[in-house]
Amino acid sequence: MPTHPDPSECTATITLYGDVFASDFPDWILRHAKKLGLQGVVTPLNNCLQVTAIGPDIMLEALALGCSLGPASVMVEKMEYSTSQVA
Repeated sequence: MPTHPDPSECTATITLYGDVFASDFPDWILRHAKKLGLQGVVTPLNNCLQVTAIGPDIMLEALALGCSLGPASVMVEKMEYSTSQVA
């Protein structure tokens, strides 16, 4: 029997700008995503760090807030956040 996606699940894209390339930041993000019950991927780009995560919207918002604050090794200057329903 096919499974249907949970209607409360969303995909979020969190783009972080600033001094965000500390080597511990991607693992920090993924640990926090896991604690929130989210699946996530962190991709370094030329001038930013992009986080893609799937889970309940409220937990995605919590992850975005955590990412904006980050650990002491980073300084997030700007964050872009968008979500869409899981198809």
